[in-house]
Amino acid sequence: MSKTAIGIDFGGTTVKPGVVAEGRVIARLPPIRTHDHAGHDSLLAAIRDAIEELRRQHPEAVAVGAGLPGLVDSINGRVWRLSNVPGWEDVALTALLEEWTGLPAAIDNDANAMAYAEWLFGAGREGVNVVCVTLGTGVGGGLIFDRKLYRGSRLGAGEIGQMTIDANGVPGEYGNFGALEKYVGHVQIAERARALYGAAGLTKSLEECSPMLLEKAARTGDAVAHQIWEEVGFNIGITLCDIVWLLNPDRIVIGGGVGKAGEYVFGPIRRVIEARTMKIFHEGLTIVPAKLGNDAGMIGSAALALDKAAQKG
Repeated sequence: MSKTAIGIDFGGTTVKPGVVAEGRVIARLPPIRTHDHAGHDSLLAAIRDAIEELRRQHPEAVAVGAGLPGLVDSINGRVWRLSNVPGWEDVALTALLEEWTGLPAAIDNDANAMAYAEWLFGAGREGVNVVCVTLGTGVGGGLIFDRKLYRGSRLGAGEIGQMTIDANGVPGEYGNFGALEKYVGHVQIAERARALYGAAGLTKSLEECSPMLLEKAARTGDAVAHQIWEEVGFNIGITLCDIVWLLNPDRIVIGGGVGKAGEYVFGPIRRVIEARTMKIFHEGLTIVPAKLGNDAGMIGSAALALDKAAQKG
């Protein structure tokens, strides 16, 4: 059977369609801007047009997969609700994809798709028990147990960003206080940096305090940027300590914009884990940056669709 599939990386602001073969993106179309489409019918029509164009270019594609942010029922193929994209409630997306194409289709949470891609083709390759964390506007995660994607009883496993680091901390959307993503999301990092720069007598905009610019500032010896990354690494490390104690993984893969800060953030993470877990838990543990970058969601969703096609024979 062909190892080529269409993968759709569905984000809060753009939908990125492409063709994947052997864990590599071999074709892609311009991103579809979600906010250019009112309601899900218009956006679905644009996605359908993109799939038809990709199939015209690559008729060897044998499956279609989509990774989506939000509540996704990967077993029954339904999108219950999307994060930051209004109008998407109880959409039978798998059935639609199969109806449009006549091919096997699969959908999953975007963090699960990222984790699956990194485990199969990226930084998690050859790991047995792998935890993947994606750090962006929010914080997500995916879990590989015994070389299988673990979704949990209600298909919601891996919500690492909702784990509490301060029981009396910042209120969250789900009744939990002090959730990790309220401290290490892109916006929160920028707000904290701006406050620290202000305390040091420097005026900075939120745009000037983005993780990308803070990483560049740290490389120039900027003391505030160094402090920010120490704090961010500590907070992520505290959460990962709990995960290490609970799951005893052999590898942790960290992706997203914050993960691109390199040792400025990985150093504090490793120090916290080594200081707060038993040696037997962390001596064989590797903590590494993700390798597949922005293509992980597309690659993972295509791989999950290929798995489904293989099961159907």
